Amino acid sequence: MATWKTLKKAYEILKDKTRIGIAKVHSNFKELDIAIVKATNHVECPPEERHVRKIFAATSVSGPHADIAYCIQALAKRLSKTGSWIVTHSSLISSLLSS
Repeated sequence: MATWKTLKKAYEILKDKTRIGIAKVHSNFKELDIAIVKATNHVECPPEERHVRKIFAATSVSGPHADIAYCIQALAKRLSKTGSWIVTHSSLISSLLSS
């Protein structure tokens, strides 16, 4: 029988995959939303460089102001809705690396 930790981890991974699927269908900033979810997933490892690079490119000074505002809003929303220290940690790393 699966332990509570295993079930919780599977549920969190399923939530991340669902968020990616929703972003593919309903988002105007598909690639950025997917990069944010993948950079701040529930896996206990640092975010992949390619996802952080997309966030960094969206928040660069030379980019459109709408991209910068959306990226900050999306990271803040992800950070405020989570109860997971892993997602919080990854969100903070992604936001620090992109600033």
